[in-house]
This record gives sequence, structure tokens and C-alpha cells, in this order.
Amino acid sequence: MKIFVTGATGFIGRSLCTALHAAGHELTVLLRSPKKLSLLPSGVGVIEGDLGLFRKPDLVLPEFEVVIHLAAVIAGKNEADYFQTNFDSVVDVVECLKRQSWRPKNFVFASSLAAAGPSPKGKVWTEADPGHPIDAYGKAKLKAEEYLAQQDFPTTSFRPTIVLGPGDEASFTLYKMARTGIGFIPGGPPQQITFVFVSDLARAIQLMVPRPENAPLHRVYFVNHPRFITNQELMLVVGKALGKDLTLIRMPHFLLKSASLLMTGLSGIFGFQNQLDEKQYLQMVAPAFLCSSAKLEQELGWQAEMDFEAGLADAVKGYREMGWL
Repeated sequence: MKIFVTGATGFIGRSLCTALHAAGHELTVLLRSPKKLSLLPSGVGVIEGDLGLFRKPDLVLPEFEVVIHLAAVIAGKNEADYFQTNFDSVVDVVECLKRQSWRPKNFVFASSLAAAGPSPKGKVWTEADPGHPIDAYGKAKLKAEEYLAQQDFPTTSFRPTIVLGPGDEASFTLYKMARTGIGFIPGGPPQQITFVFVSDLARAIQLMVPRPENAPLHRVYFVNHPRFITNQELMLVVGKALGKDLTLIRMPHFLLKSASLLMTGLSGIFGFQNQLDEKQYLQMVAPAFLCSSAKLEQELGWQAEMDFEAGLADAVKGYREMGWL
């Protein structure tokens, strides 16, 4: 199939493009920096530019059977920044497609568990539950899903949980922390969370590319490993993968909130990417983020294959080979 991918050189995009290329699909990617082409399989087609390209009213795109929109911001400077990339840019891409002489057979969108929001005690979200996002990132993703559900061509939104694996700058913070022998987690009861390894996620997206006969026009899937863990367990197993017996320090919520406000102020002054903004704080202190991928398993036959402990050990190995650890 002829497939167009945005966000192809990102953490998820690299794994997905490798899997799609190996499966024989003809790939074209949106590429802002030609230097990053080396991160992708050889022979991949390129459309040069950033997401602003799709706002050009006279832009003519080659015909693609499937468009996969992965490009997103997970650490924005402010609420407007989250909405600009995670919602407005989705609209720009779709409206651009509607100006073409063709329509995709499937538009695959990278949403997030954040669109569903944190789980109340004892609740595991399914796709039938309404979204209750608590931060700008999740609100933008849910708004994008709702916008896609209004289109007259097929769309598929997938909601991954925490995505683990080598090459992810967001979760790499955990590894850097664990390397010191100390792990910081929010105070109070351990937070229950779900996860998925990037190799399993890439397989799931690959299964979403073709649209089965009699499938609904718009589909939504959670993507997660069936094992539920806690933030405490995650830190300890990351430490174990690094050969460290971690000392866990529980941070009172008021200290985390103060640190979040401080980092937000400093990032506004110095312009660095803030990994401890309000979105991150709200997600860290939520009681749980739990969901079920039963729908994905039943409809598309997907199963998570990567074991939790083995997957984290593999991630550590990958980070070391990349020179990050």
C-alpha cells in the first residue's frame, strides 16, 4: 500500500516505518530535516517541510491509500502549544486532504490514553467510555478524535499508554534517574498504570492500516500490555535493568506542584523544553491510568508480546548502544 507518515523520525515513527517497510509497503514521509533521513529505511520517499505545509491552499499531494499522522507535542510550552500541534495541525492535515482530488482509504491518528483521562478507583477504561481528560494534552487529543469522527472517510484513532523502549526521550528521564541509585515518585498510594513497548505498538498500528470489510467508518482502539503495574514497580524494575538497587523517595504533592511552577517559569524565560509542566504534574498525581485493549485483540488479533522485565532490559541495552547511558 502507498502510505504517508508524519512524525516518522520520532520514537514511535522510526519503529513503525521500519515495520511497514519490512512488510513491503511503499512509504513517503514528511521530513523537516533532511539530516534525519538516515533514521529511516532506505528507499523511503520524502515530502520536505513541517506541519505548516498543510496550510498552503494550493498544495497538491501524491495519492496515498493510507495517511498515518503521528506528529505531536508531548511537552508543550503552554496550553496553546499543546492545542496547536495536537489539534489544529490535525485539522490542517485533514482539510488539506479534503482539497485533494482523492481521499485516503484510512486516516490513522496517534491519540493517547490521556484523551480518556485518569481512571477512578477500580475502573478500567474501554473505548465505550466517554473521555475525561485532565490536561491540555489530553483535551487536544480528544478534540482531534471528535473532529475525525465527523469526516466522511475512514479514520482510526489509537490510544497508546506509556510507551517504553530505547530511543524515547520522555521515558529516558526514568533511566537517568535510576542510574543515580535514587528514584523519585509522588507521595501517597502507588499509581496504577499500563504500558506498551514500542515494538508491540508498531505491530498494532500496522494491523490498523488495512480497513476490514464491514468495519465502522471511525474506529478507536486502546493499545496496552495486559499487565497492570505501579509507578513504584516501574522505577524498581528500571533500576534492576541498570543493575541498581534503588532507594525510592516519595515526593509530597505540594513539592511537585512547586517544582512544576518553577520549571514552567524558567522554561518561559530560557526557552527549554519543560518535562515537568502542569500536564506532567497532573498525570503524575492521578490515582491510575488503566485501560483494556480487548477490542484491539478481538477485532484485529493483536497480542502484546514483549515481557515487562525483558523489555526494560532490552531498552537499557538499546540506550547503551545509542550512547545515551
